Amino acid sequence: MTENLKHSLDSISSSHSPHRPSKISKTTDDLSDDEQQQQQQQQPESMSQRPGIQRYLLAIEYIGTRFSGSQQQSNCRTVVGVLEEAFHKFIGQPVSMFCSSRTDAGVHALSNVCHVDVERISKRKPGEVKNEGDVMVIDVRSVPANFHARYKAQERTYFYRLLSGAEPLSTFEKDRAWHVPEELNLRAMQEACKVLVGHHDFSSFRAAGCQVRLLVGVLKAVGTGDLKVPDVERILNAKTVTAASPMAPACGLYLGHVKYDLP
Repeated sequence: MTENLKHSLDSISSSHSPHRPSKISKTTDDLSDDEQQQQQQQQPESMSQRPGIQRYLLAIEYIGTRFSGSQQQSNCRTVVGVLEEAFHKFIGQPVSMFCSSRTDAGVHALSNVCHVDVERISKRKPGEVKNEGDVMVIDVRSVPANFHARYKAQERTYFYRLLSGAEPLSTFEKDRAWHVPEELNLRAMQEACKVLVGHHDFSSFRAAGCQVRLLVGVLKAVGTGDLKVPDVERILNAKTVTAASPMAPACGLYLGHVKYDLP
């Protein structure tokens, strides 16, 4: 996971594997005028211009193992909580972070994106900054005051790492992938994927925050022979989450990158 370490802000990621992608990916605007207007109306009033405030877009990467998810929670260590604490110590004033994508406990990110508003005159105290080690800001750019990391996101890409075989999982892979001891039938899994490609009602896989993991759980069951390809079509058409196999664990899931139409 060491390729493509340094990309400019304006480049477009074309990676289709879980390598670090372009940090803040830019894409052309694929929304219609009506869709853009509807999206703008859904954005909170707090996005209005405030004198002396600069909004920044941050790309962050993190290992999710020791986090209780990305969003701020009381009495839990979260990605946003750690970042807000670090920024407070860095600039000498409290801030609020807003992420483009919520990730569950144990889920990793190669490039999640947040925005934060900072006063142009700060009380920076660099000697007090704490390095958490499992989260890092990998890219920053200034954006207009109405640019929202969540509502302006146009595409999100996820990867899931699954390692199969009887050989014990390497220490370096612990909590970084799902280890399945059985040998998987990759050809059957690929055929099952074809059933899922396209525009569908994915209600059978729509548990809160776990859609990707439910999809992977079904594909794994096909790989082990517990399900057949026609079963995947049956589950998809059932349109109820109770039809799916148990979800895959969080440790193998990575938020890969988020695309924007950047100004």
